[in-house]
Amino acid sequence: MNKYDLVLFDMDGTIANTDELVVTSMEYFYKKYGHGYIRPREETIYFSGPPMKETMKKEFPDYDTDMLTKEFIEVSTPLYEQLVTSYPNCRHVLLKLKEQGIKLGVVTNKAHGPALICLDVIGLENIFDLLIGSDDVKTLKPSNEGILKAMSIFGIKDKDRVLYVGDNPIDYDTAVNSGVDSCLVMWGPRKMNPRVNPKHKIYKYSDLLEVVLDEK
Repeated sequence: MNKYDLVLFDMDGTIANTDELVVTSMEYFYKKYGHGYIRPREETIYFSGPPMKETMKKEFPDYDTDMLTKEFIEVSTPLYEQLVTSYPNCRHVLLKLKEQGIKLGVVTNKAHGPALICLDVIGLENIFDLLIGSDDVKTLKPSNEGILKAMSIFGIKDKDRVLYVGDNPIDYDTAVNSGVDSCLVMWGPRKMNPRVNPKHKIYKYSDLLEVVLDEK
């Protein structure tokens, strides 16, 4: 018997490597709105995960946050095809999970439209049974709204049968706040906060098969 009936994924840093997209896009904003300051790459990569509206408000407080967030989508969207990739064996592993009857979904702080573009670019557009973006909920991660909404849609009430896979403390907190099991991928460049203690850690996508299917 599979350990989980529903496996939900974060997007950036988990199923899609968007680091170059974020860094390149943010360079544009620092040059245009940063008053001569450009944040170093090793700091900019941490903007992959938190809601972009929060990032814009923090980084450019002198400008309208909604305007900047909209402009970020306009600037970054043309870059997806050349800068965004998936991770090795991601599609293969996801297909194996689907073959076992496990429902798959994405719960992300990325807006629904850009998230669809991202899935299309990395060849995962037909894999997931559900996509919940930032504009599909009232409260963003680490709120539990997205995960609970996904569970409701699939009619799953047992939280022990749900796994949330992410790559950063926000994803961990989202799982904790939702009462579901957490799994963090460990291949990203960002340092993990010592307080974060997920139930599962994976170092390559094939590790997820053992976590979900008890395969080795």
